[in-house]
Amino acid sequence: MAKESNCERILENINAVPRLRQAQVFLLQEVAGEPGKPSVAEQVAAKLGYSVVFASEAENVHDRGLAILSVYPLTDLSIRRLPEYDQRFHSRRRFAIAATAHLPTGDIRVWNTHLDTRLNAAQRLGQLRPVIEEAARFKGPRLIGGDFNTNDLYWIGNVFPFPWYGPAHTASVRKAMHEKGFQTPFNSGVVTFSTFRRQLDWLFMAQLQSLACSVEPVAFSDHHAIWSSLRLPN
Repeated sequence: MAKESNCERILENINAVPRLRQAQVFLLQEVAGEPGKPSVAEQVAAKLGYSVVFASEAENVHDRGLAILSVYPLTDLSIRRLPEYDQRFHSRRRFAIAATAHLPTGDIRVWNTHLDTRLNAAQRLGQLRPVIEEAARFKGPRLIGGDFNTNDLYWIGNVFPFPWYGPAHTASVRKAMHEKGFQTPFNSGVVTFSTFRRQLDWLFMAQLQSLACSVEPVAFSDHHAIWSSLRLPN
């Protein structure tokens, strides 16, 4: 959300993009808020009439939360802390949240996460692995998404980037997901971060079929949104 904290601007931006305006589930990262007040994601959910689950990175951090919004009821919020890596500067306590969306035709378990930027492929997979393993243990339709920061760079000391050196992040993540039964409709090298023309953001699913997918620029974010229409199994 690029730390956007104005609920009305966010709603205007969502309404300006037809596919976001029609979305029934949102996975939001870098959710901002103020001490003692609902986060901007909770404000947006209230305006839309959606259910919402939200968690902040830490008690005293008010601009790096995660949220899931859904037109369907959400229950069973869980928060999982992820492995931490020394980023030398701007280190964060990465985590994932999960909740169950109760659709009229069945339940979907949904995970949302935001990974570190300056990681190499093995570290990135190590940070994501607890989410993959947890999701693999669930039965029924599942969705994992968020900002994975798959920048396909090699980082020396988690500070200095070198392009086209070392294992590709995207290939490593897709392989690990596929091994646990998760597929993605975004296999064609789409761009979600225009500055460096990278795909940082992902959706992976199990026992769900993607009918269509796209990348949608949205003004409240420094990334493009990824969107998919999904179908539950019969």
